[in-house]
Amino acid sequence: MRPHPLAAACLAVLLCVALSSCSRQEEDTDDTAEPPVGAALDTDTGEADESSAPPDSDDAWPFGAPVGWAGQPMAAAPADEEETEGDSGDEDTGDTDADEDTGDEADADPAEDAPDEYPGVTGGAAGETVTAADADQLAEYLEAEEPLVVEVEGEIDLDGSVRVASDKTLLGVGEGVELTGGGLVVDGSDNVILANLGMDSPGSAVAVRGGSHHVWVDGSTFSGGGDHALVTVAEGADHVTLSWNHFTDAESAITVGGEDDAPGALRVTVHHNFFDGTSESHPSALNAEHVHVFNNYFRAVSEYGVRTSFGSQVLVEGNYFENTPVSVSTGSDEPGNAVTRDNLLVDSAQPEPRGTVPDPPYAYELDDTVNVPELVMSGAGTD
Repeated sequence: MRPHPLAAACLAVLLCVALSSCSRQEEDTDDTAEPPVGAALDTDTGEADESSAPPDSDDAWPFGAPVGWAGQPMAAAPADEEETEGDSGDEDTGDTDADEDTGDEADADPAEDAPDEYPGVTGGAAGETVTAADADQLAEYLEAEEPLVVEVEGEIDLDGSVRVASDKTLLGVGEGVELTGGGLVVDGSDNVILANLGMDSPGSAVAVRGGSHHVWVDGSTFSGGGDHALVTVAEGADHVTLSWNHFTDAESAITVGGEDDAPGALRVTVHHNFFDGTSESHPSALNAEHVHVFNNYFRAVSEYGVRTSFGSQVLVEGNYFENTPVSVSTGSDEPGNAVTRDNLLVDSAQPEPRGTVPDPPYAYELDDTVNVPELVMSGAGTD
């Protein structure tokens, strides 16, 4: 199991190990191994970004910071839109007499107090830490209005879908954490962290939708899924990072967007994930504004690795494709754009680049592609 940076809310020993894991992308790689025999290096479009990783932000908040879109600020929605989301409507149903008594405050413009932008994801760091012992308690905590860090141990049968409200961290503590019989739904919520979870779900294990934004799914193991992708990001969801997860025993891993999604959202980072024998969608992107796929390990993927369609913009770099018949596809009927660089292909087909894709606005540092399998297998998921 890879200890997780969210361990600030757990035992001190987890914190110590988490601090060491945060440095895994900065380890010395002077003794880089040679590419395996028969490997092909994808160098179609220039050099990889070698910018520094984001500085340590532990002083700013205790859970560390994600690399990628979930850590990137975004402009806040207009005040009238914010009033229609989440629980803000409850505040407007108070005593009308109280409104009359507020004098000048009643005439104040609520937009003056609204933030100019949403910061990067912090989850429930501003709230208390609680422990959920069963599915009912877990649902109660995750649906609460206030910020919370919710810890779980052992096995819990969700018995259906559980909604995750805004400002929540769900953290598996210790080994053997497994959520079964359902999935987690982040619908219309923002600022959510899901980490160190084992999930065997009959459908999607995690669904991020309904305009949700700033969601980080990290260090978890997903299996099952049935006819659905294990993780789905759709319906205008934005600023999502999926990192250090293990996808196994499933047909479809990750879908981003759909045919009905409007352009302008669906900015997702997929990095250091282990796609272990899954068939397709690693991810599959439709109508996505920007998807960044880097330093993932694709092993024995039976159909295809990454697919971009319906005008999606996907940057694929520094990934290790092994026994993957189609590494990167741009679709046929409604193609998307794909820029590929510095991917290592072992018994795998060359990618199908198309068009141009901008580099992301955030800082990140690529690990040497030849080291990705060992690095990811030792660090991804809860195993």
